[in-house]
Amino acid sequence: MKFLDFLNQRQNIEKTRNFNVFQNYTLDSLNEVFEPSKLFFHKKRHAPIRISVVGTNGKGSTSHYLACLASKLGKTVGIYTSPHLLSPLERFQIVKDGIPYLPHPIEVESCFQNEFLPNLSHFDSLSYFEFLTVFAYHFFQNQNVDFEIWEAGLGGRLDATKLVDADYVVLTKIGLDHSEILGKTKETICKEKLGIIGDHTKALFALQEEVDSLPEPFQNYPKKNIVPLHVIPSPPKESYLEANFLYAKKVLCLIFPDQKSNLELVQFQDIPKPKGRMEVLANDPLIVFDPSHNPDAVQRTTLEFAKTHPKFHALVASLPDKDLAGITNALLESEAQLETLTFWEGSGFGRFPEPKTPLSPRVLRARTESELVPLFRGRTPVLVLGSFRLYGIVANLIQNTIKM
Repeated sequence: MKFLDFLNQRQNIEKTRNFNVFQNYTLDSLNEVFEPSKLFFHKKRHAPIRISVVGTNGKGSTSHYLACLASKLGKTVGIYTSPHLLSPLERFQIVKDGIPYLPHPIEVESCFQNEFLPNLSHFDSLSYFEFLTVFAYHFFQNQNVDFEIWEAGLGGRLDATKLVDADYVVLTKIGLDHSEILGKTKETICKEKLGIIGDHTKALFALQEEVDSLPEPFQNYPKKNIVPLHVIPSPPKESYLEANFLYAKKVLCLIFPDQKSNLELVQFQDIPKPKGRMEVLANDPLIVFDPSHNPDAVQRTTLEFAKTHPKFHALVASLPDKDLAGITNALLESEAQLETLTFWEGSGFGRFPEPKTPLSPRVLRARTESELVPLFRGRTPVLVLGSFRLYGIVANLIQNTIKM
């Protein structure tokens, strides 16, 4: 049995979208599997510093900048994120001197063969995300990392990453996503996210705008009396990536006050953008991908792109369980600058409602990859957003079909 074979046999809720499994979900079973691993490594070596990153928008990029900045202090950093764009190995990378590196397949296989295969039935009950979380914990320990960044999945209180017992919790922006599981309001979602605070948490970090707009969850968050809240002013930057970079830098300056001068020397341009976030996939025409997948994020991303592109095409996809009507309405904020709006509605993706605006005649719908080809053969920039799963489709078209 190989690592990827075993992984792909796990129940993958991200893929099936069967969120009903969370109705009676607890971390008890996973903890029974996880606890022996934690005890084993605790006896072997000093534990690395761990940060949990939770929220609705900006988790991935904030995690990326935390990892890259920490590595600029001479630390070896492990970063655990989800979902992946092309390979599941993207989910547990090693960061050195500001650069994330995919784990070497031989090292991944060695970890699996030596530490999982001898007792594989012990892990057989785990889901795709649960198993990856336990595996990444082992992998980072074997790599002797000094620092670990753990991006939570969709939750917090019941998220598998809670079991890593993070030293610090960083909250990003809260939006209405996965409301059926997390709650119908931003307040209840925020409360659920903050449930990731554990017994070892030393501090909570949050943006000023979240604390101001959602005061109740912060007045009653877990272990408030022993886990101080550090409120960080929201950086007034037009680019959400630069704003998240500055947020990550301020968090690390508070964690490592003696390293503040070194951290201040690192500029936004010194750190590579996180893959898949406002990523330029091609230059002629300009094709930019971002995984914004809820109304708040879609609106922010399109308005940001519109500031520098007077006319552009938008290609948007969404999984069926998302707020497709809300995403459609968010796109209309940039209606005047949209040459066309193409909804990708291929197999497994949702069907968007028809916008009832002057944009309607410029709305296209595509269900086959060949229908997208004309979009990439012009000269007008294209903004691609709405789903991580669209990344591979577009990247493949650019590489193998579109002649730039």
